[in-house]
Amino acid sequence: MSRAQDLAKKWTCNGCGVSTGRIDGEPVPLPDAWSHSAEGLFCLICRRERAAEAALESAPSDSPIDARAKLRRAALIEFEVSRTPDQADGQIARACRTSVSAVTRARRRLQLPDPPPPSKAARRAKQRATASR
Repeated sequence: MSRAQDLAKKWTCNGCGVSTGRIDGEPVPLPDAWSHSAEGLFCLICRRERAAEAALESAPSDSPIDARAKLRRAALIEFEVSRTPDQADGQIARACRTSVSAVTRARRRLQLPDPPPPSKAARRAKQRATASR
């Protein structure tokens, strides 16, 4: 992307057509979770869907439904771990609606390092949130 394209009044996803921008029309940078590639501009939801579709395309067409569902789930988890490797496995698990152990296995398959430990402030905030329940 050239410097002239770093800011836009509105960004529109080529997958689903959702647009984002400021209400006052001021130019904004591309949202962090969006991606610009040769195929176009995609929001996070479409990026996840494209990762899942790519995994399913690699599966034999006569694969059982449950095998295809597992393949799709694994692709989503691997996408999220690759996209945000510094995020804790628990956070990625919540985003993917899966278990922490599934995220950890995906991290190992991709040979990605463990995320950095949470800061003291983050641990205290988590303890306060847990205590207030």
